[in-house]
Amino acid sequence: MENKWSNEQLCENENDNNDLYEKKSMENRCHMKAWKEAERQRVEEEMRQKAEEEEKQKAEVKAQRRVEAEAQVRTEEVVWAQSSVSGPSKGKQPKVAASRAGGGSSPMLWMRGCWGSVQAQMQAARGHAVNVAEEAGGGGDVTAGWEEEGADEEQDNEEDDNEEAEAEEEHDTLGALTEVAVVVTEMHDMATDRRHAAAESHTQTEQMLGILEEIQGCLDPEFALEEPEVGLEEDFKEEEVAEATEEREALKGWSEEEVEVDESM
Repeated sequence: MENKWSNEQLCENENDNNDLYEKKSMENRCHMKAWKEAERQRVEEEMRQKAEEEEKQKAEVKAQRRVEAEAQVRTEEVVWAQSSVSGPSKGKQPKVAASRAGGGSSPMLWMRGCWGSVQAQMQAARGHAVNVAEEAGGGGDVTAGWEEEGADEEQDNEEDDNEEAEAEEEHDTLGALTEVAVVVTEMHDMATDRRHAAAESHTQTEQMLGILEEIQGCLDPEFALEEPEVGLEEDFKEEEVAEATEEREALKGWSEEEVEVDESM
């Protein structure tokens, strides 16, 4: 009787070990699937965030380009207004601004071109004043020459005053244009930095995807994605309860048989 009991206990323990192994295997597969699903969701979330950041950066770049275009238009308006106030000789300044818009040169080169145009106009104005003075002093008697010289001096003084006023206006305009050029340059640098950051972010995302693919390739094929059976754990519990009930009934029956055998002896 003792040997039979021991054999039955061994068989029961062996069955329990098999059930535990199957249960642990199923739990491992479920955990592995949950981990893979979490990793997939995390990667998707990171990619979604990267895409949102790229869209945001593109929108910021577009906004900066609009601001640059508006600043350029305002600059051209300032140059045009200055040319209108200074006279017909300054009609070439809008062409300089237009060449800045079409050629895409740097703001500093554009400012140098404007300043060169201003200097050329000032020299032309001085040459015109000298020609007027020479024409006025060409003929007539001495008295008329003195009167003309006095008129020329007054005219020269007025022209000097006008040139000083024009120089001050040009200086103010040049200062405003310089400030606009500095702002445009800073915005261009910011846009370039954002483009570099977006490129680095894209590279990091590709590296992360490559690492995840390598991890997935190293996993055991046996633990590939499986659909978990619904109610599997409940079935395990019900089977364990049924087996325990059967074992208790069997042990109770064996105990009664032993008692009957002892009484008969």
